[in-house]
Amino acid sequence: MNQLKKDKAPLFYQLTNEEWVETVKDLTGAEIKVLYYLRSLDPFGDRELDCSVTQIAIKLGLSKGAVSKALKRLDQMGLIAVELVRVKVRIKTGNNNVTEFPKENSVSYRKRKLPIGNDSLPEETEVSYSEQPLPIRNNQEPEVLPDEDFSTSKTIKTYSDFIKTLSEEERAKFLEFCQEKTKNLSQEVNDIEAWLAHKNKAGANRWEVYYEKFVLASQQKKNQSEQEKNELDKRESARRQFAEWQRELEESRLRGRKSGQEQAQNQSSGGET
Repeated sequence: MNQLKKDKAPLFYQLTNEEWVETVKDLTGAEIKVLYYLRSLDPFGDRELDCSVTQIAIKLGLSKGAVSKALKRLDQMGLIAVELVRVKVRIKTGNNNVTEFPKENSVSYRKRKLPIGNDSLPEETEVSYSEQPLPIRNNQEPEVLPDEDFSTSKTIKTYSDFIKTLSEEERAKFLEFCQEKTKNLSQEVNDIEAWLAHKNKAGANRWEVYYEKFVLASQQKKNQSEQEKNELDKRESARRQFAEWQRELEESRLRGRKSGQEQAQNQSSGGET
């Protein structure tokens, strides 16, 4: 029996939960597929890859347009470095002088170290496009506007008329808010409603001033709750995507192992004399 040659061990990309959550929260499904397809081809980031957009699209079940957009987006974010090496172009004559989108454009990726939560993985890449990167998120705080209900209070002259416009629940919340805001005043407020019914030193209605503060505080609290919910939804979505990715990796690993065993058996059968 001929001695069997040992198959070269396949390379596996070591993906951590921290890297997954940090990387994919701002990527689309197509961008995630393309990014980790490339990383799985070069887990250590120590070589250049010459890839065909068409072949990537076929292997990942995507359109060529989706692959091209994903490559450009990943390049703009600094996750890969794309260099256009070869494109297929056909110039059209006549009225419709349009250059056809490249069908078999080859792309070269130059790797550099830019680890995300994993110091052992120099898999990230430098940007070679000239376009400015698109902003991933807008950190500007949303402008807080008072509810329309407050504008109606401008036409009300007295506290007794104003308080009647509030529901029982809103009235209780408003009075609780005022008590909290006035508890540290130099002069103790014993009757909050009687105190609100008078004007302040500037001549403005106290109930009007404090209701505006109440509306703004309520809106800010609502915005904060919505932001927290959106963040939780993002984390849960990333967790589910990570679990699905792990499942696909495990299935791929099992298929590769089974294929290797079948090849070994075939070689063993062919080598027997």
